[in-house]
Amino acid sequence: LCKTRNVAVQTIKSISRGPQDDATKKYNMWYAPLDEQEAIDHAVHWALANPQVFLNTAADITLLPKVLEAAKAAGERPSDETMEADIEKYGITPLFT
Repeated sequence: LCKTRNVAVQTIKSISRGPQDDATKKYNMWYAPLDEQEAIDHAVHWALANPQVFLNTAADITLLPKVLEAAKAAGERPSDETMEADIEKYGITPLFT
């Protein structure tokens, strides 16, 4: 529908790990972000593989260099297997339920 109407689609929370646990809060944001470069690479590459969307960066400025590095190296969309493995490896959970 957005493509048909020539409307942009933005991707938000692309590097979300899940809800923030205030006891272990490390970043100035309301959700827990991925902070490992490999995980950020996969998440950013997945989002940018769709040419019809644009990507917003994370709210915490300290993560910006990692997101920019991932965007600079973006190529093919990571496989479903890679993304499923990241869910397990990095403990990714839904941000909104």
